[in-house]
Amino acid sequence: MPWWHFALLGAGGGLAIEALAIFHCCCAWQAARRTRSSRLRTNPPLLSTYLDVPAHACLALIRGLFGATTSLLFGTSGQIDGAVAAVALGVAAPAVLAQLGRALPGFAQAAEGASTAPDPAPDRRVSNTPPTGGGQ
Repeated sequence: MPWWHFALLGAGGGLAIEALAIFHCCCAWQAARRTRSSRLRTNPPLLSTYLDVPAHACLALIRGLFGATTSLLFGTSGQIDGAVAAVALGVAAPAVLAQLGRALPGFAQAAEGASTAPDPAPDRRVSNTPPTGGGQ
């Protein structure tokens, strides 16, 4: 699959998550417009009360970029292969990037520690004998 397929499919996955968030806002708005007997209220709330268009537009852009970038990186490096994996990675991109962000400082510290590590600890043997003592 060409690199740009990964980017487009990943962006689509990221946008799908924002579309789901917009769907939930619209469902809440629809429920608020109705009475308990499902009749339309005389003074229903405005859609803008439930849907923050500038925030959703900004998040859609960010989620699309996260999805495209993550799928592109994983796809071109051979970590994933196929359309379903690219879309799924686009959906999960914020969580994947957050997890990588937490892991990368640990990798850097491990690499530094390997070059400046002190002598290993003395050999500690584990006994296979059961512990002695009271109890049962």
